Amino acid sequence: MIDVTGNGAARVRGTVEKPHPNRTLYTLPWDQVGFADLEVTITPPGDERGQAHCCRTGLVFWQDRDNYLTFTVYLDDDYHGSSIALFTKRHGFEELYDAVWTMLWTKIDWGKPFRLRIPFDGERFVVFVDDEPVMQRALTDLYPDDPPLRILRVGLAVNWEWGNDTGSSLQSFIARR
Repeated sequence: MIDVTGNGAARVRGTVEKPHPNRTLYTLPWDQVGFADLEVTITPPGDERGQAHCCRTGLVFWQDRDNYLTFTVYLDDDYHGSSIALFTKRHGFEELYDAVWTMLWTKIDWGKPFRLRIPFDGERFVVFVDDEPVMQRALTDLYPDDPPLRILRVGLAVNWEWGNDTGSSLQSFIARR
């Protein structure tokens, strides 16, 4: 569902005619359970609004099948702007309407690469787009009694969010300790 294209890049398998279905998480083992600083350069598909392209790509912090966080872009013709959304699956439950998101207007646009970076300590995170902080929270802001996430895997996420990705490109995935 995410194909290697060469030159250190990958592409979400999806087109306008056949978008990427549902959710794909591509993860790697992580041995520092209390911290990860992830970064990826994403180029949304298409060149401009009106081509029916969608971007729903980003990063994932994984504890197990019942506990993980995805941070993905929402870029779509149906919305005059872009956003980054956090979707949580905690204790086996995912409530789509509990998503936390931030509006970025045209900071993310079709065909223009941007860097998404998220340092996360299992409790608190900061989302950066091209080195600008755009969102910060603690998991306890959402669920006050929730324990910290143990980060056992990290990686790339392609998420369904009222639509599917049509072929975003990914470059320079970096995971820092």
